[in-house]
Amino acid sequence: MRRYIDKKGRKVIEINDLSYLKERDHRYNWFQRHWRHHRIRISIKKADIVVVPDPETAIDVGRFYFIPKERIIIRP
Repeated sequence: MRRYIDKKGRKVIEINDLSYLKERDHRYNWFQRHWRHHRIRISIKKADIVVVPDPETAIDVGRFYFIPKERIIIRP
């Protein structure tokens, strides 16, 4: 996760991977999953744009955080 402000003054968050929310046998324990989920959820609420690397992550962001497709940008 990376947060920054772009040239137009919009708050942007980049999310690379949400596999820890889908896979229960991930290397993170329950506390690490909960902490990352909480941090991303708060950051997404404050952000104007969410940047993801692929369409699968874009679907996951919409599914887990209820973000409209208009706020999600897919950029490899």
